[in-house]
Amino acid sequence: MARIPEPCSWLPGFEPEPAAAFAPPLPPFPPVPPNPPLDDEPGEGEHEPRPPPPLWRPSEPPTPSASRRPWPQLSAGGLDIPRGAVAKFEANLAAIQTLLALDASGSEPDDAQRGTLLRYTGWGGLPASFNFEATEPAWSRRAAQLRDALDADDHNSALASVNNSHYTPVEVIAAMWQAVQAFGFTGGRVLEPSAGIGHFLGAMPAALAELCTVTAIEIDRLSGRMLRALYGASGVDVRIGAFEKTQLADNWYDLAIGNVPFGAYKVADSSNRPYGRFSIHNYFLGRALDLLRPGGLACFINSSHTMDTWDDTVRRYLASQAVLIGAIRLPRGAFAEIASTEVQADILFLRKRGARPEREADEQPWLGLSVVPESLRDPRCGERYLQINQWYAAQPEFCIGRIRQESNGHEPVPTAVFDSDLTAELSRRVDLLPRGVYGAATPEAIPAQRRVSTAAGGARPGSHHLHHGRVHRVEDGELVDIHERLNATQRARIAGLCSIRDHARALLDLQLADADDSRQRHERAMLNGSYDRYVARFGCLSNRANALAFRRDSDYPLLLSLEHYDEETETATKAALFSRRTLARIVEPEAAAEPEEALAASVQWRGRVDPAWMGQLLSAPPQAVLDALAERGLVFLDPADGLWKTADEYLSGEVKTKLRQALAAGQEAARNVTALERVQPEDLPPAAIEPRLGAVWIPAGDVEDFIRQVLDQKDCEVGYSAQAGAWSVRYPEWSARQNVKVTQEFGTSRLNAIELVQCALNVQVPTVRDPDPESDRMIVNPDETLAAREKLALIKERFAAWAFEEAERRERLCRTYNDLFNATRPRQFDGSHLKLPGFSRCYALHPHQRDAVWRVVQSGNTGLFHVVGAGKTAVCAIAGMELRRLGFGAKPCHVVPNHMLAQYTAEFVRLYPNAAVLMAGKEDLEGDRRRELVSRIATGDWDAVVITHSSFERIRMSPAFTQTFIKELIMEIEMAVRAERRNDRGNRIVKQLEAMKKNWTVRLDKLLADAKKDDLLSWEQLGIDTLFIDEAHLFKNLYRFTKMTRVAGLPLANSERAFDLFLKTRYTMRLHGGAQRGVVFATATPVANTMAEVHTMMRYLQPRRLEALGLQQFDAWAATFGESVTALEIAPDGSGYRMNTRFARFINVPELMAVFGEVADIRTAEMLKLPVPALRGGKPRIVACPTNSALKAYVRTLVERAEAIRMGRVKPQVDNMLAVTTDGRKAALDFRLVAPSARFDEQGKVAACVREVLAVRQRTEAFRGTQLVFCDLSSPKEGKAFSVYDDLKQRLVDAGVPATEVAFVHDADTDAQKATLFKAVREGRVRVLIGSTAKMGIGTNVQTRLAALHHLDAPWRPCDVEQREGRILRQGNECEDVEIFRYVTEGSFDSYMWQALETKARFIAQVMSGDKGLRSIEDVELAALSYAEVKALASGNPLVIEKAGVDADVAKLSTLFSVWRNQRYANESEVARLPMLIESLERKLALLEQDCERAEPASDGDMRAELAGQVLVGAGAVGEGLRQVVRAAKAAQASVEQRVGRFAGLDLGLRAGRGDPVPGLYLEGHCRYDAEAYQTAQGLAAALLAALASVPKERDAARQQLAVRGKRLDDLRIELERPFEHEGRLADLLARQRRLQRQLDLDRDGAGSAALDPDGLRHAA
Repeated sequence: MARIPEPCSWLPGFEPEPAAAFAPPLPPFPPVPPNPPLDDEPGEGEHEPRPPPPLWRPSEPPTPSASRRPWPQLSAGGLDIPRGAVAKFEANLAAIQTLLALDASGSEPDDAQRGTLLRYTGWGGLPASFNFEATEPAWSRRAAQLRDALDADDHNSALASVNNSHYTPVEVIAAMWQAVQAFGFTGGRVLEPSAGIGHFLGAMPAALAELCTVTAIEIDRLSGRMLRALYGASGVDVRIGAFEKTQLADNWYDLAIGNVPFGAYKVADSSNRPYGRFSIHNYFLGRALDLLRPGGLACFINSSHTMDTWDDTVRRYLASQAVLIGAIRLPRGAFAEIASTEVQADILFLRKRGARPEREADEQPWLGLSVVPESLRDPRCGERYLQINQWYAAQPEFCIGRIRQESNGHEPVPTAVFDSDLTAELSRRVDLLPRGVYGAATPEAIPAQRRVSTAAGGARPGSHHLHHGRVHRVEDGELVDIHERLNATQRARIAGLCSIRDHARALLDLQLADADDSRQRHERAMLNGSYDRYVARFGCLSNRANALAFRRDSDYPLLLSLEHYDEETETATKAALFSRRTLARIVEPEAAAEPEEALAASVQWRGRVDPAWMGQLLSAPPQAVLDALAERGLVFLDPADGLWKTADEYLSGEVKTKLRQALAAGQEAARNVTALERVQPEDLPPAAIEPRLGAVWIPAGDVEDFIRQVLDQKDCEVGYSAQAGAWSVRYPEWSARQNVKVTQEFGTSRLNAIELVQCALNVQVPTVRDPDPESDRMIVNPDETLAAREKLALIKERFAAWAFEEAERRERLCRTYNDLFNATRPRQFDGSHLKLPGFSRCYALHPHQRDAVWRVVQSGNTGLFHVVGAGKTAVCAIAGMELRRLGFGAKPCHVVPNHMLAQYTAEFVRLYPNAAVLMAGKEDLEGDRRRELVSRIATGDWDAVVITHSSFERIRMSPAFTQTFIKELIMEIEMAVRAERRNDRGNRIVKQLEAMKKNWTVRLDKLLADAKKDDLLSWEQLGIDTLFIDEAHLFKNLYRFTKMTRVAGLPLANSERAFDLFLKTRYTMRLHGGAQRGVVFATATPVANTMAEVHTMMRYLQPRRLEALGLQQFDAWAATFGESVTALEIAPDGSGYRMNTRFARFINVPELMAVFGEVADIRTAEMLKLPVPALRGGKPRIVACPTNSALKAYVRTLVERAEAIRMGRVKPQVDNMLAVTTDGRKAALDFRLVAPSARFDEQGKVAACVREVLAVRQRTEAFRGTQLVFCDLSSPKEGKAFSVYDDLKQRLVDAGVPATEVAFVHDADTDAQKATLFKAVREGRVRVLIGSTAKMGIGTNVQTRLAALHHLDAPWRPCDVEQREGRILRQGNECEDVEIFRYVTEGSFDSYMWQALETKARFIAQVMSGDKGLRSIEDVELAALSYAEVKALASGNPLVIEKAGVDADVAKLSTLFSVWRNQRYANESEVARLPMLIESLERKLALLEQDCERAEPASDGDMRAELAGQVLVGAGAVGEGLRQVVRAAKAAQASVEQRVGRFAGLDLGLRAGRGDPVPGLYLEGHCRYDAEAYQTAQGLAAALLAALASVPKERDAARQQLAVRGKRLDDLRIELERPFEHEGRLADLLARQRRLQRQLDLDRDGAGSAALDPDGLRHAA
């Protein structure tokens, strides 16, 4: 029955002689030279040199990439601006005609045409050009002339531009470029969001133009096409469309410059952007700042209203995002000549804030207004109290002209008046602006390998050495004589240990140097001799005496790894190093044969694409290698940072963002665009998305529409702040009180519907309170509270349906959701190519371990969420070594549980025998050793520093860093407050922000007042730049700001341990330039209490990603992915009631896990197929125990107690549901726990367990099989009271089991006692071990002989079941199959609890395995049973069983309904589109009919064509003429599309593109008919005839398509009339489900109890 498992490197401890040989898996790239043989004997020809592989050569010499062609520069004198409306109209018309000619020819403009286009001034000053009924006949004719020159779309676009199509004088633009250069801008990515025809580009200095990549946006179709004609060929990325609708990458551009459109109207932006409701000119400023990278410049001509308005909302928002470098007030009339407008404007120069707010933000001298100073006021102005912006009042030199009061067409405003030379004055003002305030973007540099200086002679700090026969220790880089501090025995011990260490190091060095085998055998013999002599005299290396003598030596971990020590017998066996080779020499390749091989070597040895090194390997120019790899799709140049990336890296992750960046990069990234488009994730259909009030992707405007349309409340305004994670709703209370829908249908008299909407938005559950007549406190009104919650549920349900009712809104919201959350492609990490220099070849890694290592190296922050026993320790050790080897980290720190320090360190050194590992325990932080530890860590070149959790927590961040961190957070909050203040709809948001600010301020004051300043020891001094945190779930109690006062599974207590780790992770990421790198978490249970713990892990590991999604605040995350409920529950101590919020379920789970999956490396037991023993029967065995009469009677008393509690007839301090639940569980376990005088139940759980234990014991007697019994509801009492533990043991002893073979885990108090006990279980001396989940779960390694596990009771959480059963279903168990027993007392809580545990555990497993079919799950938290559950289950109510069946049927039909609804949404969208498609097809068919009538017959024998004015007759002549035309077009190598003649009654045209190998022909009437491209005369003639024959074919195809589409439209309309086929059945089931809930009182839990404790409820709202 027994079997011996294969050795595995990732079990706790290592076998002394592993049997498995190392077999490296196949690499993903072409093979590189293999590693040397691993055995001691050299293979045949091993030492002969390998002939170098043939080197790859590029097919042709690489040509340097062509530089961007500069465009002709504009100058103030060279721009011929027409004067007068008529002249401007004529110039505009001429420009339009030139544009149309260029469009028709496909050519670029010559100098004359450029001059005509540049005289175009737009229609902002010429509204009469569109007035067909003008009083002046001349303008009527001009309007008609313009209409005839343009098609309808162009005409409408031009008409729409009359409000803001005002172009900018070139002298103003030149001054702005002068300022930009003075700021220090020398090139980069430039955005012009309102480009017109490109004057800002034309006036750009030539030196800048060559160094800039420009994106220009223009909404007007005519201006945009002129812009493209003028600058498109020079590489400018021209986008024609509205700025707010153009897809652009955030944080991308270095400079945004232009003249924004002015107006009091708003743009159609439905997002939750804070500036979404600003006027158009202010919107442009806000959006441009989003698009700029931190530190980027925004230089815009803007309406002076922004600076001078009384309402400072816009200025405060801009100040929260950017710093004002300077501003220049332009006088009225500055744009009169070119734009025909007298508007007054400002030039604003802003610099976007960095990742952290700058200190200069405290003083912003432009937020308020001030009286115009006398020096600035016009002498003719009689108004002495004119108000102007503080900036100009304090610095009047930046205002050109004098201020007086004049009308702007709407009201009198302060106006600058100036009559002199504007150009000279403007240049003088620019010279006054600050200089050198801009810093160029620095891409995230690949971290260079950082090495600290080592101690003298290469000796590590703290290591012992013999010098001239005396013992020395390395201290501060010097050998310090400590000989006299030691007694003779200590000296002898240290001398012997130094000898063993030195021989071990020497042997390892010989192996790495691939030295001669005889030398290795000699050194191995020396090592064995030294070890044997030492052990014979002083005992094993690991015994206590030797540890005390040598523990502080930095090489102590190496000595630990040299033997496998048994603490109980104090004996040891030698490690593999004593008998065979453990290391193989691995060297970098010196040459490669192909680019793929060079790329594989670069990834392996550099961790990235290194063009220079690949070129060196191939002896070829690096650019040629890159071109070859790029052509094969193996590497891509990332425009975001200018670095080359492998395909698997670049074509994964945030691929939608990368696509936007590639599109912004222009033609240079065309290959990127093509590849990225192929990997875009498929859009989720509407039925797969659940809209919820408060979700961050729901725009505030849609919430407003919901309130207006559904609640019929017309006047309301909704706002949202991502910084605060808070929503606000402003509405007139009087009109709301008159609205029946607000106060009755969807609300109550105490809480109206809009207040309830606000509760839903802010993830709050309403609670109605009344004053207590007996005191001054407020108490909960249960009836009104229940009514309000019912209405809240109704509002949530109605919003979820309303959001997707309208097709346009549904498609828009789905687009938003998909772009935000369904925008990534998971990267598949393949670590099979890793060579792992220095890794011990005694151990074979599993594929998932190699993949996880490569993930850590490549992606940075990682959560190693691997099942117990999957080898996380090995992954952490290898990943740390690889990070150091590749230069991505200098000094990794591994933080492990206290009891795992020695084991973890020894395992590390066994994996890497030559590694320099420092082990720091708690004793190293005591007394004088603290300074020594800091010195050793800081000055030593350590491969790893291993430290315990408690020691890690004791080494704090410096007070200076902590204060700076908190002050920066307070500054961020202050910036958000400034942006929201003075905005009526933001009152709630401001309150939330102020509460957050106060919380941090208190923490800061406490820190500053702390007198215990430890300036000796701070974390920054250690030089640690990479963190590996083992058992990371122990740090889950991280602070959070939330309006949800109590969330089940997330305690309110903010652990200092967690905050300390949070600070250190932030510090570590700052060392890596702010990137999400340097932090690795390892735990088997990232989710233990609730799925909400995922947010905590995300905050640690991916803070930047959360911020990008707007989910940094817990409430925003909860509203997007969670659905919470709040109920009145008993306090844990039974002292009263409290509001407890828990997540009923989680929604949109695949997208949540996709985001989490960017850092989470999840490996479940099902994924890994670990070699664990089989479970007999395939599932746990249920042992059902009948209920006796005494238990039945007791159950009835439980029901009575539950009723009394529910009706408020008993005080919570006397009895409560927690007590009822506990008593019920105890009674189900053994009735004597609640009635000690009761008799033993022969049919009860204990009796059944005794029978099963005895049966298993007898069956496994041959190999002394062992068993575990778990029981949480009792403990050993030593005869003082009844105990299930004592009773079970006694009955086993009475049945013949020796008392020494039955033990309680509670008897082992210390780690040493536990180790002794567990060893006895592993050896079969203790056959039955009884304990609780807490004491016998994590860390209990007794699986060797385990044959059975018994659950006497059910734990609370699924993770507890996993921990229990993980003790037996574990590698290293020698049993071929095992049994698990679950004991269930019928008619008790047992069956319900086991069913709930299994359901939730299954959900968690599905989520963790990435099951995308699971859109929502119930949360995992279990609490005390409710009143209804006690009544139903304890009394054996059959309705509970019926409800379970009904719930299953509802779930099934709901899934079918979701599929039907998804199809219905698609049908509705298609029905909306089809009429337009049919109408378009009908127009096309009419044109095809005309072409058929127009076309003349032709054949090969009767063929005539007109080419270049000549008539050619016959197929040969026509073909030869066509061949000459094609040849000429091909030789020109230019894009062309033009008419070249006529054939068969139709126009004959030629088309040629730059990338087309052969130009093509086409026939054109009303439609176009392409001919296939040929180069021979015969082929061209045949292709022309085939194109002619396609005319009637296309007509017939259009007729058929029209009929098909018409029929589909009719069919779809019929289909939309059909209801869901199971609609009746589902409605009946839902009704039955609701009736069952009412009968079981499942829907009224918690709101109807009396005697509530208001103190517990104070923070619930």
